[in-house]
Amino acid sequence: MAVTRRVLAACLAVVALVVAGCSRESDADEAPPVGVAIRDLGAASVQRNQVYARRDTGALKLDLFLPQRRTTPTPLIVYVHGGGWDAGGRTLDADLAAPEAQVAQRLLERGYAVATVDYRLSGVAHYPAQVIDVADAVRWLQQRAETWQLDPGRVGLWGASAGGQLVSQLGAVAGDPTKPGGGLSGIRAVVDWFGPTDMSAEAQVAHPQIPDYARRVVTELLGCMPVECPATADSASPIKNISGDEPPFLIQHGTADSLVPIDQSLDFAQELRRRGVTVELHPYEGLEHGFGRGPDNVLIVDTVTAFVENHV
Repeated sequence: MAVTRRVLAACLAVVALVVAGCSRESDADEAPPVGVAIRDLGAASVQRNQVYARRDTGALKLDLFLPQRRTTPTPLIVYVHGGGWDAGGRTLDADLAAPEAQVAQRLLERGYAVATVDYRLSGVAHYPAQVIDVADAVRWLQQRAETWQLDPGRVGLWGASAGGQLVSQLGAVAGDPTKPGGGLSGIRAVVDWFGPTDMSAEAQVAHPQIPDYARRVVTELLGCMPVECPATADSASPIKNISGDEPPFLIQHGTADSLVPIDQSLDFAQELRRRGVTVELHPYEGLEHGFGRGPDNVLIVDTVTAFVENHV
């Protein structure tokens, strides 16, 4: 897509940048204001450091937050962290003012279980290791649903930045078990926060002047530059893998995002709609990558909550 190609250089810059930003509590009637520590995000219990897979590079772990108020079986939201695929970690409750923590707390209040997963970073494994890891984490939770009274047929995927790319990719290939990470069952919805969606060779050709740093981290992720491995680059681009079988998508993105231009999300939403997929796209005027701190975060949290309750 022409618009997508015009913005590749900025898109690629995100590959090694950590999602930043914090927010205010989105509903003062339901939770204390930011700055008041909510132990374990208000969960009834947290199953931490659960090993869901073992690789040559070490064990992969997840944390599972179980809500105080719950129906059984309990629907599940799986969160995938950002960090440019080469940094970051699964911890959600280290910064209680971050928008991710605020959304997770709200979902727990509404009776959803929330899992947050680690995956192999690009410094130890090239793509598609990351998307395979997240898919394995989802399947591991589904296979053990009875242990924690989870509903394996009511799962939502949510990710930010690099994590947004990973959950978008899993949503795109949910109907195709032949693709890496593909064929996940029970996925009712995907929430993508400002994730890059096109790293194709065509996009690189349209923007040959890629900064050295971006060139290095893209090579670390893919094992090559897109023009050198177009099939691999396409396989890592959600926009190249849409079939029309995708679950509903919520895409949230700041219009002033200097790392992943909002055109990435506009193009992705347009292509999903063209294939008949249900999409909600919410641009936030003037917000940067990570959303930051401000009154818009009230709406961001409310929007995620409403979307999840409508679809998961």
